[in-house]
Amino acid sequence: MMTLSLKLRQGLVSIVLLLLLLPSSFVAIDQAFFTQLLTNAEQKLEVHMYAILSDLKITDGKIELSNNTLSPDFFRPDSGLSAYITSNENISAEDAFVDSTAINSTSTNVSSSGINSGAVDSFDADSFEIDSIVWQSDSSLSQKFNPPDTTLVPGEHMFYPYVSASKEYWLLSIALLFDSGEQTRPLTIHIVQTDAMLTAPYISFRNTLLSWFIWIGAALVLFSVLAYYWTTKPLSKLDQEIRKLEGGEQDHLNGHYPAELTTIKEDLNLLLANQNRQKLRYRNHLSDLAHALKTPVAVLNTSILSQQPELKEQLDRISAMIDHQLKRASSSGQDIWKKQFEILPHIEKLCNALQKIYRDKELDIQIDCPENATFRGDETDLMEILGNLLDNACKACRHRVKLTVSQNPLNLIIEDDGPGIAKDDRKKLFARGTRLDTYKDGHGVGLSIVAELVSSYSGGMQVTESPLGGARFELIFPE
Repeated sequence: MMTLSLKLRQGLVSIVLLLLLLPSSFVAIDQAFFTQLLTNAEQKLEVHMYAILSDLKITDGKIELSNNTLSPDFFRPDSGLSAYITSNENISAEDAFVDSTAINSTSTNVSSSGINSGAVDSFDADSFEIDSIVWQSDSSLSQKFNPPDTTLVPGEHMFYPYVSASKEYWLLSIALLFDSGEQTRPLTIHIVQTDAMLTAPYISFRNTLLSWFIWIGAALVLFSVLAYYWTTKPLSKLDQEIRKLEGGEQDHLNGHYPAELTTIKEDLNLLLANQNRQKLRYRNHLSDLAHALKTPVAVLNTSILSQQPELKEQLDRISAMIDHQLKRASSSGQDIWKKQFEILPHIEKLCNALQKIYRDKELDIQIDCPENATFRGDETDLMEILGNLLDNACKACRHRVKLTVSQNPLNLIIEDDGPGIAKDDRKKLFARGTRLDTYKDGHGVGLSIVAELVSSYSGGMQVTESPLGGARFELIFPE
């Protein structure tokens, strides 16, 4: 399962928040404004409706309406606001005539708008069908509007969108039974507002809101980038210091970090200090033990008895084991933090020395190694590994030895054109107890040391047959 870095996680969270919060906030504010706009429009139309109700009268069977309390918008053509009164009963043209001079409102008085036009609309038709218009405002004369056939119960009112002649409107309709004392007539009052009157402020507000959100979004993006850099800077600094530790450029963390990372820094420094102390103590103990044993062994080697084959063999074994343990003590394979160094210069020096040693064979040592190939560890360890393997290859080969190096992960391949190693002997090659001072079929000297050093770096090694005809040693070190 792929794990995301903390930097990438924070970046994704910031992006998701910006992509979700800004659009959702814009939509929420936009819809809230539109809803409030509808509410205000309905309330305004209700005020106009009550103004019409206050002036509505029926005299001698005629519907009469004064203009004292109506808004000036009802008298101005193309004002966007108009009113209609429809009747859902059959009435004659004579009954539908509205006489403006006979209008004296006796209903509840509403404060006058200051405009007394005296104009009254009348419809000269033989009769009106169901929901026929019995009155309409002056502002509606230029409109191609047909009031809807409503099925409202008397006393019920409704605010709704309506389309007439391919044009959109908002209507507030109320049904009532108008009682004039002499008769009761079912009427429906429609207060009509064009959709443009509603959408104009809405579009203006939306454009303003969009402009603000663009600037807010730009500011949030800039702030998020700065916050991302500010919060991830300590992590980047810690990562750089750890890489310097791995590269051997420093031996402890010395940067200043936030409280959350300070504890990690202190723990890492403590771990490094303890590891260095333990390693030094281990090396000192092994070195002291080996040097303490060297003197008795040297004394025994001067004895006449040491010339006996059995004793000489055992003394040589003890000497080899002492050298082996001293090399283990100086190995850096167990270091938590390892230095890095380029491999190619060391390989070239080693191969030049081997060609001089085995000049009688006229060796052809091929080196295939990138210039930037590096080994994370101790130079002595790598020289010990390559020295043993290349020395054995030079002893076993006829003329050719090939060394191939590749990176990511570090892969070392040593091949020769010698007799090779039998499959049955390959498993025994690195077993404990193999004599370190014997040479058989061109391989065996120092291979146990090589195996232990490779293992100390958590690496792997395998022996196969080379295309050149001899043995092929492949070493892999994890990054």
